[in-house]
Amino acid sequence: MSVDPADDPTLDPTAQRVADFVSAEVGQLASTSSEKAFARRLARHRQTQRNRRRLTVGVAVACALVVVGLAGSRFRERAPAATVLSYRVDNQEPPSGGYLLAPQTEESLLAFSDGSKVRMAARARGRVVEVSNRGAKFALDAGQASVDIVPRPRAQWIFDAGPFRVSVHGTSFTIAWNPVDAVFEVRLASGAISVASPVAGPEIQMRAGQTLRVSLRDQSSTLGNLGSVRSVESMIEPPRTAPNGPPEPPRWSHRGWMSALSENRTADILADADRRGPTFVIERADSEDLWALANAARYAGRHALAGQALNAHRRRFPSSDRSREAAFLLGRLHDADPDPAEALRWYDRYLVEAHDGVGVADALGRKMTLLERSNRRADALAVAREYLRRSPRGTYANAARALVRSSISDP
Repeated sequence: MSVDPADDPTLDPTAQRVADFVSAEVGQLASTSSEKAFARRLARHRQTQRNRRRLTVGVAVACALVVVGLAGSRFRERAPAATVLSYRVDNQEPPSGGYLLAPQTEESLLAFSDGSKVRMAARARGRVVEVSNRGAKFALDAGQASVDIVPRPRAQWIFDAGPFRVSVHGTSFTIAWNPVDAVFEVRLASGAISVASPVAGPEIQMRAGQTLRVSLRDQSSTLGNLGSVRSVESMIEPPRTAPNGPPEPPRWSHRGWMSALSENRTADILADADRRGPTFVIERADSEDLWALANAARYAGRHALAGQALNAHRRRFPSSDRSREAAFLLGRLHDADPDPAEALRWYDRYLVEAHDGVGVADALGRKMTLLERSNRRADALAVAREYLRRSPRGTYANAARALVRSSISDP
């Protein structure tokens, strides 16, 4: 049993003071320990609250990021992708490598997926060099093409013709290149283009209604309006009188008949030629216009005039590619003759001159047909075998195989 010092009379005053001091110190120590424990608990509580708030904010931010990501993903799925343009040639898949050769008598249509179109005139040669999501690059090797580009933001279309480059955005124009005569021409119907020319210094800026013609042979460049270029009478100089003799014959200047031919204005070409006199035109026209006249006459059924123009082209421009093509076309003019001798003669001449030209297969096929029609079966069979060797998937391949099979089955 414990005894309170205050109730114990045997304790002296000193002991009493010591006991009081110890009791006070112990009480103070107990009080301080309780405060520290409380402070620690309070600090832990506040830290827990802060951690909870941080966790809540972190979860909210993470949720917001997830929502934004999902929304962005859905937007990207719904937004149209910047895909590369595609194109078809005469409503068929384009040939491998993009090389194109328009038929002898018809144009070829390149239809791009953005609505842009390139119409290659008959016998034109070219190549689609590159296609991107912004446009395409097209190289015109020879002939003429009519271009209609749909305007789009940041579109980039480039058309090369020989050493010339036309940069396009959204416009309609006609471009032509004659590698034999080294003549470049572009006619701008609408929009705006720039032309890089080896004759001019800086790029030539063109606006709607203008035409540009450049001759590398003459080192000349002419920029004018469509109306003035299409004027017929202004394209031929009037006769000049010599000092001591009859008037000199007028000199021929380019009048843009190839452009008219690509626009199916054959009647305008023939009317112009008739007005000036076919004999004069045939003897004085340059290679381009003489070629246009020959084909306009063929299309109109004026075979005599076509034959005169084609023969004149072979005589006046013997080293040109068109001279060889003229031999092929002269054969076609005589395809329907009762006697195929003249047609066969021209096809044979073309095959000798053209070697491995683009029209060799067609010439062989037509020659095979004419020989078979004239009952020269052995000769037709030899041509059929040659055709299959050169062009096993060509237009006349089925007819050639049928001829070979029939020769095998005959006793």
